[in-house]
Amino acid sequence: MKKTILFILMVLLYTGSYAQDQDFDKDIMIGVCSSGGWNLPVRVTTKYITEETSPWHGYESWSAGVKISGMVSEHYRIEIAACYSGHKVGFELSPPIYDEKKIYTETFRTFSIPVTFKRYLQKNFFISAGTIVDFALRDKPVRLDTQNGFGLTIGAGKEFRIYNLVIDLAPGMELHSLVPFTSEDNQQRLLVAGLRIGFSYNFPSAADSQDQDNVK
Repeated sequence: MKKTILFILMVLLYTGSYAQDQDFDKDIMIGVCSSGGWNLPVRVTTKYITEETSPWHGYESWSAGVKISGMVSEHYRIEIAACYSGHKVGFELSPPIYDEKKIYTETFRTFSIPVTFKRYLQKNFFISAGTIVDFALRDKPVRLDTQNGFGLTIGAGKEFRIYNLVIDLAPGMELHSLVPFTSEDNQQRLLVAGLRIGFSYNFPSAADSQDQDNVK
């Protein structure tokens, strides 16, 4: 566990230093983003779970926030965001332990920081992967483990450019708290699948501005 956390921290530090070495001021974009989809609590563990453990049910998830990104090479972009997220989950109590089947739902919210690498393909299509750091807010889940920790994100999509306005659409998946900050009781990891949309303003780089001045 500690080795995994250390590895993720080293990757983040490397990407930060790499971005500085590769002129991160190229093609800066600042904007807003939001996403919506469905979640499913899953267990990624070899820990023994008793047969009496009742199942969890997935419902909707959403997030909204701000983001900033920049090109680090000809085909790669790094993006950092700060998002406010909400997740609704359900916990089932059913016979023979209980008289009747009933699903209790609860909604909890997190502050999330996704750090994502984009690899551009042809015609503004891209694939993406990265890590996401989650911090539970006051309304922590009662029956589900808090999702504090490092997770993973993957996705694919396309950018639509209208002058300096960039709209990106990308279906993707998130696995939250793959490496939790603290020990958990039930070892749930929240798997989220959904659609992400972003609106950004593309600031021209210093080199592009100079080229435009030379043309004038």
